[in-house]
Amino acid sequence: MSQKINLKKFIKDGFISYAELLDKKKCEKIYNKVFNDRIWGKNLFQSEKDFLKEFKSKKKRTNPGYRGTKNLIKKFNLKFIEKNRWIKRHLDLILGPNYKMMTSKFVVAVPLDWMPDYVKERNKLKLISNFGPYIKKKYRDVTYFRGIDYHMDSIDWFNKDNKFITMYIYLNDVKKNMSPLNIVKGSHTYGSTPFPHFIKDYVNKNYLKYSRNNKTFSKFQKKLLVGKSGTVYFWTSNTLHGTAPSKSNVKKKFRVSLRFLIKKNVKSKGLIDKLIYKNIVGITHKKNNRY
Repeated sequence: MSQKINLKKFIKDGFISYAELLDKKKCEKIYNKVFNDRIWGKNLFQSEKDFLKEFKSKKKRTNPGYRGTKNLIKKFNLKFIEKNRWIKRHLDLILGPNYKMMTSKFVVAVPLDWMPDYVKERNKLKLISNFGPYIKKKYRDVTYFRGIDYHMDSIDWFNKDNKFITMYIYLNDVKKNMSPLNIVKGSHTYGSTPFPHFIKDYVNKNYLKYSRNNKTFSKFQKKLLVGKSGTVYFWTSNTLHGTAPSKSNVKKKFRVSLRFLIKKNVKSKGLIDKLIYKNIVGITHKKNNRY
């Protein structure tokens, strides 16, 4: 599908979406292969005893692609995405030519009925943003999440150049009960700020108040990203986004998406150079512990 590239909107909002851009049949084919790859549900989680034994000494990286973990995405041919002329043109304009792929992986929304009781109790005390440590090692080839607080993708790269963007693709139709993404439009204009972010509710639920220093708060619009299979989203590394917990269950089609982090070549010039990509002066990042 051919769509107009709206760069002005990307500069203003730090985010842009393209409905059903990719071949829906190809996206659904990938989804079905992932769906049939394993028995989804409580079977994925290790016992509390095994969890405590593995992580009693120190936290470990469990996301796909890190040393000691596998990445299911390597079993798939995604050339119809990576070689898509429209997507390549879009990335060339934003990042400049010779952009580089940083990471890519599947992201799976975890329904409540998958979670063992001990994980539910831990999640009540503190929202678990990544279920990797609770998952059996052989299944840690995708990222599992339920609900995620508002954050920036620059959280994992706070001491490095964060001139990169996220490309996010829905492989199946995503409705309100399937933990859709929620983007804060224009939040990238504050640059990279530390997590947890200074956010307050607003009287209108379609907006929130956000501050870079917990002193002066401004109003920003939220956008719930419900969308069809093949829909593609782009946002900057400094764009706030999060998700609400999934209300779907294992008997229905839970959300499976593709997430790519793509960075510019230091020798190239692109639209990204015009955006704010510096850490805010006087603010120090806390080391993130989303293992």
